[in-house]
Amino acid sequence: MNAIEINNLKFSYTNEYILNNLSLEIPVGDFKAIVGENGSGKSTLLKIMLGQYSNYSGSVKIFDKEINNNFNYEDIGYVPQINETSKISFPITCYEYTVLGLYSKFGFLKFINKNIKQKAKDAIDLIGMGKYINKPVNELSGGQKQKIMIARAILNDPKMLILDEPTVGIDKESKREFFELLKHLNNVHKMTIVMVTHEMEIAQKYIKSKVKLDEGKIYELY
Repeated sequence: MNAIEINNLKFSYTNEYILNNLSLEIPVGDFKAIVGENGSGKSTLLKIMLGQYSNYSGSVKIFDKEINNNFNYEDIGYVPQINETSKISFPITCYEYTVLGLYSKFGFLKFINKNIKQKAKDAIDLIGMGKYINKPVNELSGGQKQKIMIARAILNDPKMLILDEPTVGIDKESKREFFELLKHLNNVHKMTIVMVTHEMEIAQKYIKSKVKLDEGKIYELY
């Protein structure tokens, strides 16, 4: 079974296709890196997988289900670039930011029940940030912010994590810790991981496979 199966995908912002007859299969359990030059369409491809763009032609299936308006994205956790957390200017704590990932499940009148509270705490412990649970997110380092974003992304117990350049602007040691965490989620918690990255020098020892996006098409790299 494939976590992602894409066939003959075409997408354009103007008259020129940025993705042109692109096909890609990512097996369940893979840790896949997607590389390519800036402007090659890597982030666009992720946004299509996440349902943010629908004006494409071709087929995009996730866990054997074609994505459409009725697609349930609870099986997917998303970790954007670090600049997403940098936009947070108000003093929201790590716990508060994490638990917002389950906002739709708070229940009647949006109260946070004990199960959700415990789930958020468990996620923060899992990513090794338990001692920072009450610290404001805007006081964290870059690497710590990205870990908290993973905690938020895994609250729904997703089958797959999708990450877009998650280590940009993070120091070398934090990058190593970040990739160790992803490796743990992939090997121990059996999450399929799909990641756009330029950090192949460090990512190479953690990923299971890689592909290159070039001129609108995907090429396997070995």
